[in-house]
Amino acid sequence: MKKLFISINLVLSLLMTADTFADKPATPAASADDAVIIANLQKTLSQRLPKLHIDKIQSSQWPFFYEVITDGEMFYVDKTGDYVFLGKIMNTQTREDVTEQRWNSLNQVEFNTLPLNLALKEVKGDGSRRLAVFADPHCPFCTRFEKTLRDVDNVTVYTFLYPLEGLHPGATERAKLVWCAKDRLSAWHDWMLSQKATPATACNTGQMDTVKQLGEKLKINGTPTLIFEDGHRIPGAISKDDLEQEFKKLDKKS
Repeated sequence: MKKLFISINLVLSLLMTADTFADKPATPAASADDAVIIANLQKTLSQRLPKLHIDKIQSSQWPFFYEVITDGEMFYVDKTGDYVFLGKIMNTQTREDVTEQRWNSLNQVEFNTLPLNLALKEVKGDGSRRLAVFADPHCPFCTRFEKTLRDVDNVTVYTFLYPLEGLHPGATERAKLVWCAKDRLSAWHDWMLSQKATPATACNTGQMDTVKQLGEKLKINGTPTLIFEDGHRIPGAISKDDLEQEFKKLDKKS
């Protein structure tokens, strides 16, 4: 079966002509016509892409696209289901990844529902600002972000050990060494900042499985993933300046 894909250039060209839609809400209320289109899209995509698990299809902020939400990603499709756009949409004025922003907004986290007792807790300064981080001990970007945190003050950081074994073989065993250490936070810092290994100690690691299930439920498929108190998330090892900007945005909201 022939698969048809919209090229990135065509998509960006369409978006640049859609200024009038820029201020529309992220997910406009579905109309009766939308309901019919969405039902047809569900049927069409299920027939043509039977291995694709679709969580939801909904209208987008652009009238010529619909959002398709799957297990771990989001992509766009036209109303016929004949054309699929697999990739990122970028705002050329702000250089922002619109697709990533939308994905993160769809996956907001209720911060106070996180099992913070299963995280490594570090209080710096007055600890007034809170941040949760899903991190992999063999992830180089996690190491970079951990070093960045050394220069950030007045924050409480909750680090969830989230080894992505498929990407980083051996990460699970390394995380268990940290979890079983007498001083988990010190063991984490020793490894992430100095590559100093913790002596092996046996313990119950069942709670690590709980964190793994939580991460999968939250559709966290990369590390580090940062979750802020208002529930928004940012993937990747952002800089100190960018982190401080995120905290300032939270201050403005409160």
